Amino acid sequence: MSLPTRPITRFRLLMAYLTMLLTFGILDGIWLGAIANQWYFGSLSSLLREQFITWPWLVFYLAYCAATLYLAVVPASGHWQQAAVKGAVLGATAYGAYNLTNYSIVANWPLPITLIDWSWGTLATAVVSTSGALALKLKH
Repeated sequence: MSLPTRPITRFRLLMAYLTMLLTFGILDGIWLGAIANQWYFGSLSSLLREQFITWPWLVFYLAYCAATLYLAVVPASGHWQQAAVKGAVLGATAYGAYNLTNYSIVANWPLPITLIDWSWGTLATAVVSTSGALALKLKH
């Protein structure tokens, strides 16, 4: 027997979304700023701009967290384990499409970066989905 679930209000959705954005920002900040910095910059330095453009990655974070909320968190109805699995599948698909396409068509795109980033996106999306599911369960 399962307990009745509380309705998902707009406020709860907003809180889940903001939690997911914060979680993703912290995770990617640690990942790109400390852990994988040398892997990416060392392997992709010839492909990088001197000055990064900010708006594309902001659009990505906003859209990706919204899609993850819609496709992984809401269908899991606040069950964090289901959200984590759905998030991992979404992350593997999205980051796989990005990395495998780059490996296929971008000259000198390294296979290790493909595999590392694909794995990272899978894990990060699972964690972000979990954070959203847990936020949906909180009493606001």
